[in-house]
Amino acid sequence: MILKNIAVTGAGGFIGRSLALELANRGYFVRALDNNFRGSLDSVSEHKNIENIECDILDPKQVRDALNGTDIVFHLAAINGTENFYKIPEKVLEVGVIGTHNVVKACLKNKIKKFAFASSSETYNIPDIVPTPETITLKVPDVFNPRFSYGGGKLAGELIVINYFRNTDAKFTIFRPHNVYGPQMGFEHVIPQIVKKIFLQMKKIGPKESENINLEIQGEGSETRSFIFIDEFIKALIHTTIESDSPKIINIGTQEEISIYNLVKEIGKICKLELNIKKSKVVVGSPSRRCPDTSKLKEIGFVSSVPLVEGLEKTVNWYMDYYQSENLQARDF
Repeated sequence: MILKNIAVTGAGGFIGRSLALELANRGYFVRALDNNFRGSLDSVSEHKNIENIECDILDPKQVRDALNGTDIVFHLAAINGTENFYKIPEKVLEVGVIGTHNVVKACLKNKIKKFAFASSSETYNIPDIVPTPETITLKVPDVFNPRFSYGGGKLAGELIVINYFRNTDAKFTIFRPHNVYGPQMGFEHVIPQIVKKIFLQMKKIGPKESENINLEIQGEGSETRSFIFIDEFIKALIHTTIESDSPKIINIGTQEEISIYNLVKEIGKICKLELNIKKSKVVVGSPSRRCPDTSKLKEIGFVSSVPLVEGLEKTVNWYMDYYQSENLQARDF
């Protein structure tokens, strides 16, 4: 089956932008869909193989029209970022549940051949097994905690995908990303937030004393995460959804687990700083460990080749240059 026409929802975001550009570079014709709420389609506007379509997935007709004539759909549109989970949980849920429902219905209407849904490691919440396999029970442990607006929405999205495509000829893949990072990843995530704190502290105390600065982190620092560099993630995603006969549900990430304390120390080394790390309260609902079991990914022939320290250096340097160019002012935070 030859799949040449591809649509990417959320193409103005970090992962969507990178996916659209890589697919276009490989010769596919890509429809880049976004409503520019958080991302921007300007970032993919120059490629000859990409057609930009401003589209709100909460509008069923807009979605049906935008997906007409496509072979495969990557549904990445969502409202991510921990701050958003707490500030606008109702919007996070609206996009995650109603938006996904609209996209899936539009795919069925347009007889899409293949569908790929971006779920999340947040669906595992605090898993009973680490590294965590895809078969483990998914959780929403506290419906009153707005943090779970995102994980709950993704869990509902998985149910929609599985049950709506269950008795159709269309193939689907649900992929669960684990801490994708890299330049231009946004500003709501742990790495850019740490770099920003370091940058502002350096400006505040001046170059003579900046070799040794204080930095407050959330939690004890013993919490762990496993990061995958954006370029490797995109390779894995394309391999999983287009180049191989993948499982219906698959983790995409690495098993290179690191504590937040050591992550901050590595960022300090890149900045040539000695950091005095101060601990604070952890946010309720944040898992103490997050690391995927990537056995399925390895079985279909993909292993990440970019170590954390290499990708981290590229990312930290990009954000340092960005903050410098924006002339951010030192202030308390």
